Amino acid sequence: MIVACTKCKKKYTVDETKFKQNTVQLKCRVCDTVFTVEKPVASYESVAYSEDISPGVKKDEKGGIRFGLFPRTILLMLFISLVPVGLFFMATYNETGDRVKKDTQRLMQQATSGLLDHIDEWVDKNKRVLLTASRLGSITNLERVEQTTTLKTIQEQYPWMYLVFTLDKHGINTARSDGKPLKDYSDRAYFKDIKSGKAFSWQTLIGKTSRKPALVLAVPIMNAGKMVGVLAAAMTTEAISQSVAKWTKGKTGFAFLVDEKNKVIAHQIKTYVIEEKDLSDHQVFLLSTGKQAGFGEFVDKAGQQNIASFKKNALGWNIFVQQGKSEAYETLFKFQRYILLVFVFTIVMVTIIAWFSAKSISRPILEMTDAATRMSLGDLDVQINIQSKTEIGMLAKSIVRMQTSLAYAMKRLKKT
Repeated sequence: MIVACTKCKKKYTVDETKFKQNTVQLKCRVCDTVFTVEKPVASYESVAYSEDISPGVKKDEKGGIRFGLFPRTILLMLFISLVPVGLFFMATYNETGDRVKKDTQRLMQQATSGLLDHIDEWVDKNKRVLLTASRLGSITNLERVEQTTTLKTIQEQYPWMYLVFTLDKHGINTARSDGKPLKDYSDRAYFKDIKSGKAFSWQTLIGKTSRKPALVLAVPIMNAGKMVGVLAAAMTTEAISQSVAKWTKGKTGFAFLVDEKNKVIAHQIKTYVIEEKDLSDHQVFLLSTGKQAGFGEFVDKAGQQNIASFKKNALGWNIFVQQGKSEAYETLFKFQRYILLVFVFTIVMVTIIAWFSAKSISRPILEMTDAATRMSLGDLDVQINIQSKTEIGMLAKSIVRMQTSLAYAMKRLKKT
């Protein structure tokens, strides 16, 4: 039998054969109104309890709807639209990330090579000056007066050399460009290297004359094929550290240079240079151990992630260019956030469109299903208001025609 709510007129189909009393109270599922239904005198064919079917509602275990057209339509539309969009965003995200990281790495390695090439060129130029001067007769004859004149000339031509001097084969000063008292340099590593047979040597140290961090370059003085002394030039490390110490990028990017013992030659922190600070415990050295050049990431003592490029020259010096990872990849991170926001926005918009599209498909079908159910129970006055011009509209018109035919048939049966 079909009953209607006394307030909102919502119609329901109930099985009167299951009434245990003559009257039953029912509660409307639309307006929550409680109304009383009387058991009819006549008995009608039992029908299962029915109501408007909501999308995705789980029905009884005997074969009702479990996963309706509405959610299936939404999922299908989401799958068709979001899968290609998701793949596109993922490819764009990864490709952009790889490209930015490669460009950043290339730029940092170029900066590293450029700074080191400048240092190597500067050292090579001074080395060639000393090699040329060591072959002059005024130097090889070991005459102090002549040597002093030549040494002063060299210093005048190359003013960053604060001291040019010669040593005999025992490491004792024979001549100096500054005219100061002669000193014993036999304890210096560069003298010991030359004495052992090396054609070129260097040492970073605190100068006995300048009392400042200095770089000393030394070459042998040869006479008749024998080493008779050493020609050396001392210069402050400022001459080679300026280009390194001044290199910056953003707020966290800087460069520094260490010697073969990891002692600072050039750094933006001047006290490190003055103290010849040993940076062997710096985390960046974990990247460069046993390598001539490279690029990588490391975490500093403050827990900050950094990227660094490094390269070693023929003297064993290492130059490092480093920058905070968050700053170096700031543009990348902004772009990735933008991509994610666009992707989320796309998901929301596609979901909304899919929702309304699925609703427009499932709602008329549900209305026609409900109408057909009521018509099958004898309610031929049910209204079907579907104006669609699609296949669903054609189906609705067919049901309306069937409704009309049933009504005529019922009238004919009553007349007979």
